[in-house]
Amino acid sequence: MKDIFDGPALRQFRGPDGRTLFSVQAEGSVHLVFSLFVDWFNPFGNKKAGKSHSIGAIYLVCLNFPPHLRYRPENVYLAGVIPGPSEPELHQINHYL
Repeated sequence: MKDIFDGPALRQFRGPDGRTLFSVQAEGSVHLVFSLFVDWFNPFGNKKAGKSHSIGAIYLVCLNFPPHLRYRPENVYLAGVIPGPSEPELHQINHYL
């Protein structure tokens, strides 16, 4: 497997009618696949504030782009910022997502 589209999950995924495969696109339609990432960073750098501050970033990447273009900065969408000063609990992250 070289790409996410080679995997069985996407090849066998069915549309809303339960019959048509996601990969089959009617004329004029586009089926997009996005990957969601949540990452945490220290806005003050690692040495200045230690691990006392953390801010989260929610990113989306369109997996329909060719692999060599997907993760270029101009193709990564910053969908949201989770404010600090500390990381929220797991149940709190769901509100952001």
